[in-house]
Amino acid sequence: MATAPPRRSLLLLLPQLLLLRSLLAAAAPSITTKAVPRLPGFSGPLPFSLETGYVELDDGVRLFYYFIQSERDPEEDPVLLWLTGGPGCSALSGLVYEIGPFYFDFEGYTGSGLPTLLYKPASWTQVSNVIFVDSPAGTGFSYDTTGNRTIPSDTIVIQQLHTFLQTWFDEHPQFLPNPFYVAGDSYSGIIIPPLAMKIAKGIEYGDERLINLKNSTYFLSEVWINDEPVRESLGIHKGTVPSWLRCDFDIPYTKEITDAVDGHLALIAKGYRAMIYSGDHDASIPYVGTQAWIRKLNLPITDNWRPWYVDGQVVGFTRTYSNNLTYATVKGAGHTAPEYMPKECLAMIDRWLSGKPL
Repeated sequence: MATAPPRRSLLLLLPQLLLLRSLLAAAAPSITTKAVPRLPGFSGPLPFSLETGYVELDDGVRLFYYFIQSERDPEEDPVLLWLTGGPGCSALSGLVYEIGPFYFDFEGYTGSGLPTLLYKPASWTQVSNVIFVDSPAGTGFSYDTTGNRTIPSDTIVIQQLHTFLQTWFDEHPQFLPNPFYVAGDSYSGIIIPPLAMKIAKGIEYGDERLINLKNSTYFLSEVWINDEPVRESLGIHKGTVPSWLRCDFDIPYTKEITDAVDGHLALIAKGYRAMIYSGDHDASIPYVGTQAWIRKLNLPITDNWRPWYVDGQVVGFTRTYSNNLTYATVKGAGHTAPEYMPKECLAMIDRWLSGKPL
């Protein structure tokens, strides 16, 4: 007949388990947040909810983010993760110059002092909550406490952003029921499909967070954000980034993903919605090239090439494909389309997020 193990064995094991739990807890990702009701350069309280913070990953990386709640209905509107391209371009570039709710008063700048910030009504935050992330480490205010021993790469960044999202939603569980989309421009188009697939697989495998994945000039910015009171308002860790750059193209980075077609096909096969848009004046990634790789997906066309309108004016052309894929051009827009045509791009994203045809 078997006898129970000696009690002293259990007592010896308990401290070891407690130590292990302590070590695991110490290494787990964590988050610090800061509410920002005012910003230097903006007159009066901000007319929207801004939060900044760092997600501290267990590999020594600290990813800085800006979170702006929807100005319409934050409890119901989608949550967008916005990734600026590069690699090495700060999220502030997307926030100020593309889809965010404020911009610099370039015309009124006298050449000295702090630039003035003005409210921008044609912001994507009119219809969605948006998380802007500085990624990879070394971009914007994100940094590596280990001295950047590991050179960032596509796969490393995807894993870090996945952990970032898990940690962020742990801190903001009220947004878990909201539709969630991964969005961005330029080089981030390489990162978005595999990141979305990683989230999708986590949901299928029973991830307890159950993120509701749905998938989809510049001088003044350096003057403003390198000002010490501005950094204090945003909660920037002192001594970590001596001089902020909008884009640091010298950041060490390994590009591993050479083709995004398979990633898009895998997401489309699972039924996730996606929209791809191009400025028709984009000289960096011309829209004809984008159309060429979309043809490689070999999807049936459900709504053929047609113009789409804002205020009765043609502002681009669009085509829809089977499996919820939409492609659109934005007339007169360059590489970062919302920077050139904010009103038109707001109408585009609002209609698409609402499930309406462009």
